[in-house]
Amino acid sequence: MKLRVPRTTTYDLPLVLVVVALTLLGLAMVYSASGIRALDALEDPRYFLAQQSAWASLGVAGMIVASRVGYHRYRALAVPLLALAILLIVLVLVPGIGVRAGGAARWLRLGELIGVQPAEVAKLALILYLGTWLGARREALRSWPITAWFLAVTAVIAGLVFVEPDLGTAIVVVVVALGIYFVAGARLREFGALAAVAVTLLALGALVQPYRAQRLLTFLDPWSDPRGAGFQTIQALYGLALGGPFGEGLGAGREKFGFLPAPYTDSIFAVLGDELGLAGTLAVVVLFLVLAYRGVRIAIRAQDPTGALIATGITVWLASQAWVNMAVVASLVPMTGLTLPFISYGGSSLCVGLIAVGILLNVGRHASDPRGAAGAPPPRRLSRAPRGWRDGRAREPAARGGRGAARDGSRDRAPLHRWSPRARG
Repeated sequence: MKLRVPRTTTYDLPLVLVVVALTLLGLAMVYSASGIRALDALEDPRYFLAQQSAWASLGVAGMIVASRVGYHRYRALAVPLLALAILLIVLVLVPGIGVRAGGAARWLRLGELIGVQPAEVAKLALILYLGTWLGARREALRSWPITAWFLAVTAVIAGLVFVEPDLGTAIVVVVVALGIYFVAGARLREFGALAAVAVTLLALGALVQPYRAQRLLTFLDPWSDPRGAGFQTIQALYGLALGGPFGEGLGAGREKFGFLPAPYTDSIFAVLGDELGLAGTLAVVVLFLVLAYRGVRIAIRAQDPTGALIATGITVWLASQAWVNMAVVASLVPMTGLTLPFISYGGSSLCVGLIAVGILLNVGRHASDPRGAAGAPPPRRLSRAPRGWRDGRAREPAARGGRGAARDGSRDRAPLHRWSPRARG
């Protein structure tokens, strides 16, 4: 008699553990990378840690709530949330309302201590809208009105973010939207054409502003201007190199002491490599790979197209943004201003990312426990076939050790997923 261990939860525990590990590591790295600067400017080395911890607590609470709320309810909230996100981005662009820093207007200030970056809210709002909207229209996905509206919504969000200016976030928005559109069932020709147009427009956008063109030249040869345009790239590479196999020790890194620009935001991966070495950077890479794997697994097992598309969008967003940030530090792609999810300092990024993980957990919970998660009875199982054929003939048992003959080629067909758009006949 086998002893069956009862299942105590329907949540994706590996995904939860990965996100918690990344968040805790992020708090430690924010404190290490920002302590000296906070002490010099604010006389409190724990200032940025306190801010990030408060946002992390809010984000964890939001993740728990989002994991308990059925994702089907976002169908009624998708349009208002998208409209709110567009309104917030427009307000950022209004002089006197949006907060400018580093030549970009990306924040809204709520009081003296709280700042919100609407672009982070817009990414999640776009995912929920496209997931619910395309999930309900997959039969008509290949019609031009659906494609035109998809392009219009994506262009509005990406265009407003681009004007802030924030080219890195605009690229992530386009990549996420195309990922959802592809998984929804787009034709390869249409998808390839849209991807080519998006790459062309983003490349032209990178060349419109002189400083973006300078970033491209710096990416090709950062040592041509080591004290100017190439300074951040070179110092980030130094941070990764100085760490060696196991790093200089948490808090003992040298690049954060006035050498590395933005050490606790855009370049925190370089500080991590300096202090935790190759082992630490590889651990972060593995954690994000596990996050991507669990997200794809949830998307594949989703009960309906809406859940699959929402899970796809969230997974593509977190995985692609993490890759871009780490690739920038390693000088594999030109410089952008993207943060490393769950690790870089930034309340909006951390809080919205944790809420998105809660929604992802809810999609997985629906697939693993339909009754407990969706409030509906589990799908009925097919009853056993009758002992005889329907025309009254007796069934002939197959020879022992042999295989019965396949009927109508049904055994040669690969099983189709429950929300696959292909015909089942």
